[in-house]
Amino acid sequence: MNENIRIHVIPTPFYGANCCVITPQSQGDGQVGALVVDPSFGVREEIRQALEEDRAYVAAVLATHGHADHVWDCAEVASWAPEGPAPVWIPGPDAYRLDDPASYVSLPLPEEVSEGWRKPSVIKECPVDSFEYVPGLVLRMVPAPGHTEGSALFLGASVLTVYWNGVRALDTGVVVPWALSGDVIFAGSVGRTDMPGGDETQMRHTLRTLANVIDPQTILFPGHSVATTMGDELANNAYLRRAKSIG
Repeated sequence: MNENIRIHVIPTPFYGANCCVITPQSQGDGQVGALVVDPSFGVREEIRQALEEDRAYVAAVLATHGHADHVWDCAEVASWAPEGPAPVWIPGPDAYRLDDPASYVSLPLPEEVSEGWRKPSVIKECPVDSFEYVPGLVLRMVPAPGHTEGSALFLGASVLTVYWNGVRALDTGVVVPWALSGDVIFAGSVGRTDMPGGDETQMRHTLRTLANVIDPQTILFPGHSVATTMGDELANNAYLRRAKSIG
């Protein structure tokens, strides 16, 4: 379990993907290592600002899956680490996508994406189950294929302070369960399965499993759109309700 965690959610112009800067709150006076999740195109300055506010440096980068709108600036952000490139963690089945992520989707790159793809120099496969991605931040990876082969949720439990697009949005005050739900579960919807590597049957299995094992109190930070909770999705998300009913 993590104690006090600060999360900056930064919506991006690349298909509205959410980038997160996650920083354990140190009790000391020095800088702390932050985990940057899904650094998409177009928000470098916002990421830097979040790091400065938290007195943090880039210690690691995490991609919830390998689609271009979630990984485009992985190499750039990893290069900000003070002692050489930080590792870029990605679920193993999606690691191949980092060779050329735009070639594995059926959607065009937005016109604003002017720079070509730059592959990260240090790529590591996420361990299944719990792992300390940066000091003081332990996340448990739960494989959740369907949107892509390697899609996953990353579960944590912490006292949370959340900033959304620069505005302080949540202070839990107590330890709560939370998850990075990537493009698996959204508020009112789920990830599409009609792009290369997607699989509708796998997604149904994934949703059925998640609907039956994830704590309803879990706060979900999805890869697009607004935050939600597993309980709200079980009550209102038709895809989750259907999966739960046949679980």
